[in-house]
Amino acid sequence: MKQTPLTQRALHYFTQFSGGLFLLAFAASVWEIICRHIFSAPTLWVHETVIALVAAGYLLGGIQVFIRHKHISIQLPITQEPKALAKLQLFASLVTALFLAAMVIASLPSAINSWVTPSGFWRIEGTGSAWNPATPAIIKTLLCLTFVALFIIALRQCWGRWRNYMATRTQQPEAVFPALLIALTLVAAGTLFFWGADLGLGYGSLLLVCMIMLLALCGVPLAFATGATALLVTLGWYDWHAAPLLTSRVFSFINEYVLVAVPMFVFMASLLDRTGLAAELYNAMRASTPKLSGGLALQTLLAGLCLAAVSGIIGGEIVLLGLIALPQMLRLGYSQSIAIGTVCAGGSLGTMIPPSIVLIVYGLTSHVPISDLFIAAIIPGVILAGAYLIYIYCQCRFNPKHRPTTPHGETFTMSAQDKIKGFVGPLFVMTLVLGSIYRGIASITEAACLGVAAVMLVAAMRQRLRWGDIQAALKQSLEACGMIIWVGIGASLLVGIYNLIGGSLLIQTLILAIDAPPVVIIITMMAVLLILGLFMDWIGIALLCMPIFVPIIVTLGFNPVWFGVLFAVNMQMSYLTPPFGPAAFYLKSVAPESISLGTIYRSVWPFVMIQLAVLALLITFPNLVWLPHAS
Repeated sequence: MKQTPLTQRALHYFTQFSGGLFLLAFAASVWEIICRHIFSAPTLWVHETVIALVAAGYLLGGIQVFIRHKHISIQLPITQEPKALAKLQLFASLVTALFLAAMVIASLPSAINSWVTPSGFWRIEGTGSAWNPATPAIIKTLLCLTFVALFIIALRQCWGRWRNYMATRTQQPEAVFPALLIALTLVAAGTLFFWGADLGLGYGSLLLVCMIMLLALCGVPLAFATGATALLVTLGWYDWHAAPLLTSRVFSFINEYVLVAVPMFVFMASLLDRTGLAAELYNAMRASTPKLSGGLALQTLLAGLCLAAVSGIIGGEIVLLGLIALPQMLRLGYSQSIAIGTVCAGGSLGTMIPPSIVLIVYGLTSHVPISDLFIAAIIPGVILAGAYLIYIYCQCRFNPKHRPTTPHGETFTMSAQDKIKGFVGPLFVMTLVLGSIYRGIASITEAACLGVAAVMLVAAMRQRLRWGDIQAALKQSLEACGMIIWVGIGASLLVGIYNLIGGSLLIQTLILAIDAPPVVIIITMMAVLLILGLFMDWIGIALLCMPIFVPIIVTLGFNPVWFGVLFAVNMQMSYLTPPFGPAAFYLKSVAPESISLGTIYRSVWPFVMIQLAVLALLITFPNLVWLPHAS
């Protein structure tokens, strides 16, 4: 539905307020670092305040992306037919609204009990720490209000899509596929709700997976598809009285301190982009690289490697390289496959190269030291980048169709002073972030805040730090975190209830019962992750699978840090493979209109094969992953 000027203004202020929560969290974290290391006087209030601010930002970010239709979802090519699309959109909105209505009812008791005791006496739930703030009561209340707001927006969305559907009813012919897909979804939902527990865990698990896939194919955002499935399992195995367990799971998830690092790294990456520091780094690398066949493509890949080491945010790197490097490569006559594949593969290196958000979430879900994961991923990340470079060079050197038609046009010069300026800023940020982590000076979260401060400092010294850029970076951070964390919330709901009904023990028993060498079990797990990566977001996969897989890895005698590196390589493949393949969507948003999604997917397949080869190499030769605390 069309937004009025008043609605747009209200949304603008809402975005500023919500993004400002991340800015306050950043400022408080920097103050804690100063107090602890300079004044030797650690604070009592910063830790819990920062967690509450970021948790509130995550909840409000979910509202922001829902209003702007930016929640991660799957859109099948067949649904581009207007009537089919209208029917599936209406169904997806109805499912979302029903799920949100249930979550409003489920979260209400928790919100009330955080302020009033069951006997009716007034009390405010605190953290129980020395400072004991009332942040649990505030966040639980905000959680309920968030579901209320989302439900209202969903109802408004249902009305708009109902009108759109009615407008298409006169069109012929009637689409069969959407009706069949909706019917299958309703049958699966009914079976899961009424007879799921009677089917047993084995068949129930298969039905659960089918339910998620059907909802996702219908266009339900992944966050709500997994959440709705978790709700059906809860009601099917237990009853409505167990529903509040879902809201307590959400509360626990968004209050994880490690997740504070996510918006800080996104904020840092966005500032690097908007202040021009990332573009300067790319140009400096382009001017400093020796002239080789495919020089610009090689420079683009190296730039992606450096940007990954600075920020660890995949989407921003792909968009940046797509804006800067892709037009240049196409203009010089590189084949579309090399140009597109280089941008997508180079921009996806952030899954491997520290400070990787993927490794942070893996460490959180697997209880593995994140600093160990960062160190262990360096050599495999360099190997993967090296394999990309060799492939690009060989294609441009020996295959004329990939070679630039105007090689002399690749020449790019910069003064020595500009080169130094291009390198110094990002290298200072990278050294401060990774150095503070590896030397034990700061936690992952504090290092992310130091990175933001370093970018601001460098930008201010170059007179590029503007309030408008900070606001735009905060908005981008809010929306990116709203997409990422809400997928995590949905997956967390599903993991929590699935573990409660005994699903994790079932899967562990089935996998350990395989009469095969342990390496075959590892390969089986990688195949499962690869298949899930075709349809699910990586954070959902991590929260869904790692609590099940990691205990098995430990039982088999493997190091979970090594498995974390394998997981990161696997998730890099998920960024490139259809039909989900977010790298393709990121690039499509900034690529020329002549480049279709099909062209992008065809271009990245050689790089997916390289990723698969590197994954096999790391499984065959595990010593390539250096384990910091291996005995």
